[in-house]
Amino acid sequence: MSVTPTKVNKIVVYEFPDFKGLKREFISDVKDLREISFNDCICSLIVIGQPWIAYEHIQFGGWLREYEEGEYSNIEIHDTISSLQLITDDLRNPKITIYEHPNYKGKNQTFTEETNLCYGNFNTMASSHIVEKGAWILYENANRRGQRILARAGERFADYGKIGFNDKVSYLRPLKAGCAIVKSNVLWDKMKKENEICFMVDEFIGVNRSDFEQEFSSRSKEYESSVTYDFKFSNTTTIEAGVEFKLMLIPSVSIKISNSISIEKGKSETVTQRDRFQLTLPAKIPPHTKITITVMKKAVTVIIPVELTVEQNQKITIEYGELRCQMGSTIYAEYDSEKI
Repeated sequence: MSVTPTKVNKIVVYEFPDFKGLKREFISDVKDLREISFNDCICSLIVIGQPWIAYEHIQFGGWLREYEEGEYSNIEIHDTISSLQLITDDLRNPKITIYEHPNYKGKNQTFTEETNLCYGNFNTMASSHIVEKGAWILYENANRRGQRILARAGERFADYGKIGFNDKVSYLRPLKAGCAIVKSNVLWDKMKKENEICFMVDEFIGVNRSDFEQEFSSRSKEYESSVTYDFKFSNTTTIEAGVEFKLMLIPSVSIKISNSISIEKGKSETVTQRDRFQLTLPAKIPPHTKITITVMKKAVTVIIPVELTVEQNQKITIEYGELRCQMGSTIYAEYDSEKI
C-alpha cells in the first residue's frame, strides 16, 4: 500500500522582522527573487522540513546562510537575499573527507559529525574535499562565522584556492533534516505473552470464636496497580532523538481513561501508568469461623510488534519497533474459611 507524504518542504519569507509585512512561500529553488519582486527585502523566515540556503546574489552566488527547520524572527543580515536553494539530499549518515592539498592529496581526515577543527590537528589546513553523504557547511571561523561554503553529497571539490578558501576551514557541520513525522500501528493480533506470575501482596485473618456474627476489622483496602510500557526501536532506525509519536492502546493493557501513550525518542521511551484499586473485604465473620483473605496480584509481560511509518524529506519508509508491556494491574482476593 502506497502512502502519500503529508509534510511539504517549504520556506516562508517575510519583509520585516517577527514575521510581519509582505510574505512569500516557496517549495522549490528560487534562482532570482527579482522575478517575483521580493529581492533584497527578507528580514525573517520560517523553514518547514528540509534545510534551505539563502544567497546574497542571484543564481546562488555571493555569501550564503543556511537555515534548518525552525522559526527565525530576525535573521542575521537584513534585506540582502537574492536567491534561495532547497537542500533535497538525503541527510542521514553524513560523511565528508577533507584533504591537506588540492586534488585530494596530502594528509586527509574523514568526519561524520559536527566538529571544531581548532581542537585537533587539521585546523586551517584543508584545500579540497570529497562528500560521500549528506550536505555540509564548512566555516572559516570556529564560532561558525566568516566565509563559508556548502558541500553536497557526491561533490568533489578539487581546489579551494579557486574560491579564496584555501587553508581557512576551522569548523564543519552536517545539515540536519527536518523533523520526521511518525505514525504507529500497534499489531495487537501478533501480541505474545512472555511470562505470567501471581504473588501475594497482603493477607488478612479474622477469627470469631463467639456464638454470634462479628464485624470484620476492615471493610476495604486500597492497592496500587500499574502498567509499564517500554518501547524499543530497531537497531537500524532512522528516527532521531526528539521525535514524538503516539501508540494507541487497547483496554486489556491500559488502566487509564486515555487510550494512548506518547513516545519520544531519546527521552520518554518508557512510560508507566499508575492507578488505585479498592478491594472490598467481607463485612461479617460467621460464628466459630476463621477467615483468611489472601490478596494476590497477577503480573503479565506481553510483547507486541509496532509498525512505524516514517515521513521525512517527502519520502515514506516503514520500520518496526517493539512494545513491551509489564502489567501488574490485576488485583484480586482469595478466600479461605474454616470452623474452629
